[in-house]
Amino acid sequence: MYLGPLEGFQDQLFRPVLGWSRDNVGLLTGRQGIYKLALLWEYAFAVSGFQVFNLDCAIRFDVFTITEETRKRRVSPEALLEKILVQRAFTPYQILDSVREIYSSTKENTIYFILAPCKQFFDGDVQDDEGLFLLEKLVILLERMRAKRIPIVLVESTKYTHPTFQKIFPKLVELSEDLWELNVVEGHSYLKIRKAKSTYEIGTDPNSKQEFIYG
Repeated sequence: MYLGPLEGFQDQLFRPVLGWSRDNVGLLTGRQGIYKLALLWEYAFAVSGFQVFNLDCAIRFDVFTITEETRKRRVSPEALLEKILVQRAFTPYQILDSVREIYSSTKENTIYFILAPCKQFFDGDVQDDEGLFLLEKLVILLERMRAKRIPIVLVESTKYTHPTFQKIFPKLVELSEDLWELNVVEGHSYLKIRKAKSTYEIGTDPNSKQEFIYG
């Protein structure tokens, strides 16, 4: 599936998603600021006519980030928020069930965001071996979704020190076809394209890394 271009978003903040073919798994990562940036991308998709489905796995969705953008750009917040569906999942099993539901009932013209998919698997109530086993199940599900060409943006922090994260994060990087890394230095945010499937759309070659600055 290839969805049409986003309209009205030509600044650097939105350029990476402008270059995304939206038929694969993308991964937005970094130590801070990634969830706010993801919500700005959700706003951009919603205001451009797409439906957005947000699976929030760690209470990272902030409606005020969205409504602040509507005020800046004089967009009706009510109409915009109707295009963003938020579902929360608080345990590994709820997350797996929700991802299975996305896989089995994909809707046209919809972009799927999964915020902090790994965090709940590191919960103290989850044994390490159980958490790793379930995360590997999640990776398998995501691989199937990639094969089905479902447009998904995974948004995951790199701050975790849990040993399971060190085992599972490289698998998320491997399955993603587009990879964006956000770095924040002295109040300025630097967004680097680490991998890009649609290289012809953003004007770079497959081995290069583009960097965009905002903030």
